[in-house]
Amino acid sequence: MLDCTAMNDLCLHFCDNTRADLPLDTGVLALGHSQAGLSPMAADGPWLLQLCNDRRGLWLHVAEGLRGVHVNGRPVLQLALLRAGDSIHVEGQELLLRASNDAAQPANDASRDAAGNLRLVLRGVGGPHHGRSLSLERPRRIGSAANADLRIEGHGISAEHALVEMAGSTPVLRNAAASVRLNGRPVQQAQLQPGDQLFFGVQHRFVVEGSNVLAADAACPQQSADLHADAPPTPPASRRWSARVPWLLVAAVLLAAALSGLLVFGAR
Repeated sequence: MLDCTAMNDLCLHFCDNTRADLPLDTGVLALGHSQAGLSPMAADGPWLLQLCNDRRGLWLHVAEGLRGVHVNGRPVLQLALLRAGDSIHVEGQELLLRASNDAAQPANDASRDAAGNLRLVLRGVGGPHHGRSLSLERPRRIGSAANADLRIEGHGISAEHALVEMAGSTPVLRNAAASVRLNGRPVQQAQLQPGDQLFFGVQHRFVVEGSNVLAADAACPQQSADLHADAPPTPPASRRWSARVPWLLVAAVLLAAALSGLLVFGAR
């Protein structure tokens, strides 16, 4: 089974720097109002958000009736699956999921299909390039230059903002400008793997996707129904007596009896 939600070594960063980063260990982290702003609190308190880290991944739960919560610019009403690099907006405050361990991991064989063909792409998941996919079968120059493979514009975007190319079977980010972030942290050079999120400037966000991530994305929405999969299954409701009785047969018998009565008593 593919693991689309490996959420080890994550921490929650408060972008206004009002408090230190909070490690997201296995369990539930509840956030609610305090005098210092958004702060951790007991899970049974008046929480606004809950971050649940279990073996299935990291899940964001939004308190019932709370509106205005966004993940990467998209509204969330109840539940969302999170990963490193995601940006959470709530009550006018921005929270960022960061990888505590920045050590690069080597790409695995899942970045290629069964025939050995490269399947890695950069897919836009925010900003004006949302939904656009750019294959990584050849080096991709990213920046504001007219001949860039991925042309992006905005404040702080240089003509040659970054380069993504393959080093063997491993995608590598090179020559990145100061505003480039990998999973929420600024980088200049780094190995990439499926699931990593790259930020170019303020509004351009891309995720590295491979064959394993594509399959996982299709499976992850189904997991919202499996949050309580460890609970004992609910026994099927017993069928009522009315559902077991063949009513058509009963109606036919009653109709036949009525006709027989008419024939017998009508003949008198």
